[in-house]
Amino acid sequence: MGETKPPDWWPGLQAERDGVTYNAQKIANIAEELREAMKPIGGEGGYGTTQGSVGDLTASGNLSALRAQLEPFDRIEGIKTFVNTLADSHGTFTTVYGNVLENFRTAIALIDAGASTYHVTTTANEGGS
Repeated sequence: MGETKPPDWWPGLQAERDGVTYNAQKIANIAEELREAMKPIGGEGGYGTTQGSVGDLTASGNLSALRAQLEPFDRIEGIKTFVNTLADSHGTFTTVYGNVLENFRTAIALIDAGASTYHVTTTANEGGS
């Protein structure tokens, strides 16, 4: 399978022709704003278990009170299955939630790296340091 190239008229391929501009500092600022917005969700920065954080989901989302109420009825197969499903679902959801947060962190790191690359490029193009 050969390499496919976009047509020459494709927007953004020629920066001067297409008016492509960038500001490395603005890109870096976006990464920082996203990082700050993620802190409460990830339970970072002294926020602990704020509502919606991984800690909150781990502590409160397992429906342990409901499970404790239903466990005495374990001789009823449907309830036993339901209790097991609650526990399994909580574990799966917590894992997926953690993976999503990790992917957001990766995306933020990539934006940050892009800003650094643009900064280096601008510095080289302008002959500064």
